[in-house]
Amino acid sequence: MLAILIATIGAVACGGSAAAPPGLTAANVAVQQGDLPSGLVRCDLTGDISSFIKQEQSPDPQTAKSTASSWSELQKSGATSAYVALYTDSRARCSDIKSSASDPAAAVYRLVVNFVVQFKDEKSAVAGYKSDSSVFGFSASTLRSGGNAVQEGATTGLGPNSITLSRPVGNQTFFAAVWQNRAFMVILVILNIDPAASKKAATTENARIK
Repeated sequence: MLAILIATIGAVACGGSAAAPPGLTAANVAVQQGDLPSGLVRCDLTGDISSFIKQEQSPDPQTAKSTASSWSELQKSGATSAYVALYTDSRARCSDIKSSASDPAAAVYRLVVNFVVQFKDEKSAVAGYKSDSSVFGFSASTLRSGGNAVQEGATTGLGPNSITLSRPVGNQTFFAAVWQNRAFMVILVILNIDPAASKKAATTENARIK
């Protein structure tokens, strides 16, 4: 599933050192059901990165392997925890996504994929955002490539280290945001949800990082 989403983005594309405030974690920063339009359900793949990798090992070993590799590299760069949140239209869709029975690259259903990475300090998170290396297959440079009309910095409403891309892709509505705030780096990909609602979900999530 994750590998297909990365391919989708590829097709679309053709400070200080303060730690996070006490009690703020990747899990409680991650997108919540209340941030999203009604009718979406949280998939059981949602959870910390270790749980996500373990759950994907049998139904989708390619995703498990690529995610584990990316997480290992992030840890070397100062990442201390990560959380994955997935939402879609129904439990049946969740099962299809988990097993890669459906193709998000051609999805006409609503889908939300969110990665939140917590670093040991803000300096490490900034370096992670500015690096050309991808984080779970996504990066600011990925969204910029191919001449896409992106928004960056203050125009996104997500802070100086941020980038968003919103555009139709075939019969899909595609929104992606990558940003850094304090000791966190966030990746949010949303398919087939109104662009205004997608942007609202991103700004609501970002507002929890304070």
